Amino acid sequence: MMLSPELTFLLGVAVFWIVLYALSRVIHLDKHGLEVKPFYFMYKSKALNKILDSWAKKRRKLWLVLSNISIAFGVGLMAFSIYFLMSNLMKFFIPIGEAAPVFPVLPVLTIRLYWMPYFLVAVVVIMLTHELAHGVIARLEEIPVLSTGVLAVVVLFGAFVEPDEKEFEKASVLSRLRMLAAGSATNLVTALLALLLLGGLFAPPAGVLFHEVVPDGPMDKAGFQNWDVILAVNNQTMSVPNDFYVYMRGVKPGETLTLTVLHGNREVKKNITTIAAEENKSRAIIGVFQVSGYGPNRLGLDQYTGVHTFWTLFWIYLLSLSVSIFNMFPLYPFDGERFLYYPLEKLMGKQKRKLRKMLNVLFLGLLAGNMIMSFIRYGLIPI
Repeated sequence: MMLSPELTFLLGVAVFWIVLYALSRVIHLDKHGLEVKPFYFMYKSKALNKILDSWAKKRRKLWLVLSNISIAFGVGLMAFSIYFLMSNLMKFFIPIGEAAPVFPVLPVLTIRLYWMPYFLVAVVVIMLTHELAHGVIARLEEIPVLSTGVLAVVVLFGAFVEPDEKEFEKASVLSRLRMLAAGSATNLVTALLALLLLGGLFAPPAGVLFHEVVPDGPMDKAGFQNWDVILAVNNQTMSVPNDFYVYMRGVKPGETLTLTVLHGNREVKKNITTIAAEENKSRAIIGVFQVSGYGPNRLGLDQYTGVHTFWTLFWIYLLSLSVSIFNMFPLYPFDGERFLYYPLEKLMGKQKRKLRKMLNVLFLGLLAGNMIMSFIRYGLIPI
């Protein structure tokens, strides 16, 4: 009996953590800066400290200007994060538009396995840019950096720059705001750069890219695979997914279609016989799951390399934008929580701790409300 890809992935994750935990006990990895616990590890190092010092000293005035601009970005991102979650929550109850699902990114549960390579590359890019920005601005403001490192919890990875918290709290409010906003501002710039590359390196859609071929379905039996592109059905051009959806509405189960498909950098014509969808026997399907527009690349890359390049840039854009916005949401442990608290700290007086807790409870309720309503309406359907 063959295991499903999802179960194979989860078993692989379990084996990785068991082996890592066993090695940590045998080799004493903690002596080398790697702390390992069940389904958790953290690695700390001072190797990057000199690099951060060097970068902070070079073009000091430029870094100072950029860090001041990042404060303005931080204010805007925080305001947008609050506005988005409030308006999105209202859409679940009032018919004023379609509410967007708000879910954490969890492999298998909320994203499909074929997205994992792109997701992991994007995470690495985001972590490096975000934490390096924090580290450079910390040194710019003369706040010591104790260590830099990476950590993981089950299948979620992260990176960190560990400033000296006592020195951080002694720094001026402006210095602290610069450091807190630097990470999200850098992620926003990264997202914009990725978006510009997507627009410049890829032509407008000229085909229907299918993400996943259903095993033993018509397309699978015809020899097609993930990331192939439907160019035409019965000689009718398919430029965008809507062309495909509209055409398939007029097709009945059992009909034979002549597909023109970009497969392995070659246009292939094959006849396939549609089958009935399980949930609706009157609807014809060809055995593909999830489709999107296919924009040919302008770099001269082959079909699959171009597709992988596109989705890598897309996930860098998507996750960088998401992190830039939600990291400034004023809820612990996001940077936005302290970014909001420090300017208000003196105004709060003796009630500052109580008010800080109240704000955290308020914004936690806002985020939780969006996630709960998303689950109720959409369920945990992987994208």
